[in-house]
Amino acid sequence: MRINRRQFLTAAAGVAAGGTAVALAGGGSSYSVQGIDAASYQGNISWGKTGKQFGFEKATEGTTYVNPYFASNWSAMKAAGIVRGAYHFGHPGSDAVAQADFFVNTVKPISGDLQLALDIEVTDGRTPAQVWSWIQAFIGRIQYRTGRPGIIYTGFYFWRDSVGNPRNNLNCPLWLAAYVSNPAPYVPPAWSTWSFWQYTSSGKVSGVSGAVDLDAWNGSLSNLKHLCLP
Repeated sequence: MRINRRQFLTAAAGVAAGGTAVALAGGGSSYSVQGIDAASYQGNISWGKTGKQFGFEKATEGTTYVNPYFASNWSAMKAAGIVRGAYHFGHPGSDAVAQADFFVNTVKPISGDLQLALDIEVTDGRTPAQVWSWIQAFIGRIQYRTGRPGIIYTGFYFWRDSVGNPRNNLNCPLWLAAYVSNPAPYVPPAWSTWSFWQYTSSGKVSGVSGAVDLDAWNGSLSNLKHLCLP
């Protein structure tokens, strides 16, 4: 789904370098509110067939890339009654505000859409302090443009080693990448718990061609809607 994905999520799952990240559904599927997240690899999705209550679609990356399937999947999620969210693959090597503006201008979120999500899993050679400054600038711009903070997608080890393990979550819910049966030990200290949990990349879902990421929401459907734009 995302660039450098295997390396990032292997670390997030605590697998030794050179090992294989095993997708363990564990308790993820036991949560009542389920979703998927997708990118160009999945192509057009028949969202009404998925049986999921929410979904995230990759919208943009950097300042130039737009997922060619974003527009069709974005409208299809709405038509299917899916609580829809969009994410941006962040690159700390280029301007945070420009990337945030590119993201917002592409998605054009409306009332009922989830807060916009930042996928942060690469450093572009920047130091942890620089990556943290970049995240603050990006989230600040999202807040300014939409009136709501973002959602941060990350893993325990990336947040600790590549962001510097800040204790401030910028009022952003955590979307945790952890392919384990129990995600609790992998929640970075900036958060008391996870809000979304991406628990496998090997899901099989009706309406989706090939494997897709599966996600759980840590709460009720009505609580999930509290994260939607008014």
